Amino acid sequence: MTKQKELIFKRSQKGNHNKLQEALKILEYSLIMVEFFDIKEFNNVLAIQLRIILCDWNDGRDNSLLKKVQSDPTLYPISNTFIKLDNKGSSFIPGDLLFDVTKPRVGLDQWLNQVIYKIQLGENYHKITIKNFIKLTANKSGGAHVDSELPEKAFIVDVHHERVLNYIARGVLMSLGRDIEKASSENLKHIYGKITKALES
Repeated sequence: MTKQKELIFKRSQKGNHNKLQEALKILEYSLIMVEFFDIKEFNNVLAIQLRIILCDWNDGRDNSLLKKVQSDPTLYPISNTFIKLDNKGSSFIPGDLLFDVTKPRVGLDQWLNQVIYKIQLGENYHKITIKNFIKLTANKSGGAHVDSELPEKAFIVDVHHERVLNYIARGVLMSLGRDIEKASSENLKHIYGKITKALES
């Protein structure tokens, strides 16, 4: 019996747009879980969605969802500060935001290659880009995979990813025109409404 060749369907531009909106909505809800409810495990969800939106690859080809919807996407660049460590080893950013909305926007590839983290471990000095941070978290630290052995850069990301992923997600949402505070308020009302309805039934 001859095996039938599997049919291949191409997702429409509208379909890609809907998938992007879906991914952005997941980012918004995941931020609520992390920031409002202190459920840090949702950082893993942030990492996966950020990879899908910004820097996904398939068979050596760029498969980023944002590029499927916008041919030349631009985002707000980082400010002149870097993520640093305090005396307890926690990450923090001097100033209010990692990204500067007053600066000219930059292309996605340039944006992903911006260095956001500088640290020295022993004799090794590491610079970690936005792309490094997203992919190492998604691929090695609990997003899609949990590796037992981590190279130095992956170890740094694994230890300090909690707040950094929030900053990156916020930068993406702002760059794509999402009103984060308004969305958070609406999403919290939606959650509250569902909980109230469930308790009344």
